[in-house]
Formats: sequence, C-alpha cells, structure tokens
Amino acid sequence: MEHRHLLFTFDHELFLGRRSGTVERCMIRPVDRVLPILERHRLAMTFFVDTTFLLELERRSVTNVRCRADLDRIARQLRELVERGHHVYPHIHPHWYDARYDEAHHEWDLQELGRYRLSALDEPSRVAVFDGSVDLLRRILAPVAPAYRVCAYRAGGWCIQPFSDFRPHFLRCGIERDMSVLAGMRRHSNAVDYDFTAPLPGPVYRFSTDVIRPDPDGPFTEVVITSIPSRPRGLVGALVDKVLWRIPYGRQIGDGQGVAFVDVPGPDGSMGTVDREMVSIELLTVMRYRAYARLIDRTPFVQFISHPKMITRHNLHMLERLLDRCAARYRLSSDIEALVPRRSGAAA
Repeated sequence: MEHRHLLFTFDHELFLGRRSGTVERCMIRPVDRVLPILERHRLAMTFFVDTTFLLELERRSVTNVRCRADLDRIARQLRELVERGHHVYPHIHPHWYDARYDEAHHEWDLQELGRYRLSALDEPSRVAVFDGSVDLLRRILAPVAPAYRVCAYRAGGWCIQPFSDFRPHFLRCGIERDMSVLAGMRRHSNAVDYDFTAPLPGPVYRFSTDVIRPDPDGPFTEVVITSIPSRPRGLVGALVDKVLWRIPYGRQIGDGQGVAFVDVPGPDGSMGTVDREMVSIELLTVMRYRAYARLIDRTPFVQFISHPKMITRHNLHMLERLLDRCAARYRLSSDIEALVPRRSGAAA
C-alpha cells in the first residue's frame, strides 16, 4: 500500500477584524469537533496558537476575571492537545498591540492594521513578543510536558519576509522550523505582504537567510503549505455556496468578523495571486472534494492550513469522507520529523 503524508496545521485564533468573536466559538468548540475525526485516523495535528492574543489576555487577567477565564480555558485545551500527542507552537499577530477591548461584550476590535507585520515593530518589541510567546507556551505546557520544545513557527498573515526580521529571534528562541510559505502564492495589501512564487525544491527543505532560497547546510527547515488551482465558481458552485451559507450546516462555527484587506501593487507592479488557493479544511466543500482527492492521489505530501473559527459542519463531513477514502487506499502519516532533511554532510 502506498504512503501519503497528510499534515494538518491550524492557525488557532480569534477573528482579526471589527468583531473578534468568542474563545468558546472560535477556538474551543471547533477544535473539539475536528479532533476525533483526525484522531480516528491516528493523525497528529499542529496548532499555531495566537500567542500575541494570549499575552494580551495575561496582561489584562490581573484585573479582568473574564480575560483570566479565557486564558485558563485556552491553556487547558492546549495542555490536553499536547497530552494527546499533538503539537502547539507560536503564531504572532503584532497588531494585537493596537487591539481595543469591548468590556461590555467581551470582544476585541482589531481593525487597526498599522502594526500587522513584525517589520512594523522596533527591535525591543520584537524581542519582547518572541521571548514572551515562547515563555508563555512553555509555562502553559509545563504541567504536562516540562521539557516541551517550542521549535516551530508560523508568521501571522504568512508575512515571514524579509526573514532577516525573524532570523535572530529564531536563533535565540530555538525555533528551527518555519511553516509560513504558501506555495506559488503572493499578496500585497495594506496589511499582508508576501511573495512565494519563486520555484521551490520541494515541500520540505533547509534554508538559512531566506525562506525561499534553499541551503542544504542551513539551520532552519521550511515545511511548505500546499496550494491548488482555484476553482471556477460557476452558476452551480455559486448556488451551492449560497445554500450552504443560509443553513446552520454550512455556516462557520466561529462567531466573529474578519477584516477586509485592501490589495495594492507589489514592488514590481504585480498584484496578488488569484488563480490558486491554499489547501484547507474550511475550503473543503462538496464542490472541491474531487480536487482534494485527486491532489492526494498524485502527491505524497499535502499540508493543510486551516482556521478552526471558519470551519463548518459541512467541512467536517467532507473531511471525514475524504479521510475514509484515503485510509482505504494509502498508509497515512503525519510525522513531521520524518520529513526534515539532515544538513548536508551530517552523520547518518
């Protein structure tokens, strides 16, 4: 039986717009629903938790019992995930520094995007957010995993360029693996800015100073997010999407509202990618099922990137169907360590 490596990664966060939504609906409940589906197939999950949000909760917890309760609830879930064999790493959205808290509704407004990318922070702030993120995760996980290694990272909005902004913090904090590169895609906007359209050597490779320039002797590993051609929506697709959105079965579990980015031309005048999309549980609908099945049939490695807050019951149903099909045809694995290449010249 052939082997397929399916890596399920999640950006574990609230909505980052006018209304953040609640911890229960955006983080706790959707993860609890996807967990048994993947565990039934013995697939480990990787969660990139928004540590900038957790740091803000911790700061306010001194005087706000609801913030304290949210932090405690998330911490319990993260400890349970690690106990069950899953992975938890930092995911940093610097514009939490400018978040406004609505105490009456216990929600956050994150429409201020001036510090969306790490490059907008001064160096002391970058040190503080990286060190604070790694330290907070270690403290949260210490009761169940005292020696837990916080060794991977995903940039908020995939904004990992220029890597020179991140490299000293990776080295200082012991982060060895980046998982921010979205294969074949680029976007330039008032918030996000990335370009991963350069040819890559494969889904996993070593690098040193640039996430899209392989270096066999580099100290870091890139694990690339899979993308596929976007589907032409068409009349039938538009009708299916409209019907799903109108019924609870097709609505996202999360209860917040994201922010709309304003696209702008890049340095070379190019606009963002419009003919490709990330491989994601929240995009897995009945209209995309065949494309996902064909992708896995022809590709030994697929990395899903998903956002629990955006997953629907319909997505979960299609995920179950897809994994049952895969399990009948392939040996499934989700071991990241087996994929990481040795440095050139390293002893076997």
